Amino acid sequence: MSSFGDDDFKRECPYCGEVLQRPYWKHIQSEHADEYAAKSTWVQLYKDYAGMGMDKTICLMVIGELFNAEPDEIESYLKENKIL
Repeated sequence: MSSFGDDDFKRECPYCGEVLQRPYWKHIQSEHADEYAAKSTWVQLYKDYAGMGMDKTICLMVIGELFNAEPDEIESYLKENKIL
């Protein structure tokens, strides 16, 4: 059984559903440039992932992998916007 930390866990693009290859963020940067540039996208992704049952640490890790950002940066942004 796979967990979110396993290398064999498949990451899907949250915008088009394509299964991503590492580095995950390159697909989003090239195919969904507007979303990649907008940190506000992190808010909806966090809400979606948390709603699916992911805990905070996993949500931050996945968003970080998708956007080439540190989990601390994402957490700080979400706190500033009163999401956390």
